[in-house]
Amino acid sequence: MGYTPRWLTASSWEEDGILELDADALSGSDSWPEAVREALGTAQRYGLPREAAMFYPSTHGAPFTVVSDPSGHRYWRLGQHDAQLNPGYHVPEYVLDSDGRVLLLDPSLPKPRFVNSSLIAFLDALAAWDHRCEHVDDFDDLESEEDEDEDDEDAMDPSEAARIAFGLEIRDRLRELDPPAFEMDTWWDRVYEEVELDAI
Repeated sequence: MGYTPRWLTASSWEEDGILELDADALSGSDSWPEAVREALGTAQRYGLPREAAMFYPSTHGAPFTVVSDPSGHRYWRLGQHDAQLNPGYHVPEYVLDSDGRVLLLDPSLPKPRFVNSSLIAFLDALAAWDHRCEHVDDFDDLESEEDEDEDDEDAMDPSEAARIAFGLEIRDRLRELDPPAFEMDTWWDRVYEEVELDAI
């Protein structure tokens, strides 16, 4: 059964635009695994964001260029996790594996970190994250005007509770659509742990 996105639309990336797919990089796509060709179709339909929260263009190659890790595994580049500030620093990159899964290649990790089961699930999760970031300040006016009880350090103010609930509702909907993306120590599991702590 296919993935039906809840946040991703054909106009999701209109504000900042989409990355162009390099014709040279795609010239050998007929020989790619079927799951990667399906992901390419998803990228052509919805686009890869030129810039979204936690997703930026790679400075090492265009989307869908092939990259290999030291052990010889082949991946298809999507974009990098963060804006690259220092040209000498290798920023973790989002890639597809031959099964069409999105992974994060991070030089600081012994193996790639699982992100999503498919490109469309990844793009939907990015669109959901953008939605969360766009609305996370909507709850600021819920802060209590009364003096907080200094003795109750564990008390959560209403705005914090609302922000966390909003983020976790998004997480729960995404988890229904792509359960493996929220298993322990996956990329989105770690991200939404920070949401639960109101740290991001």
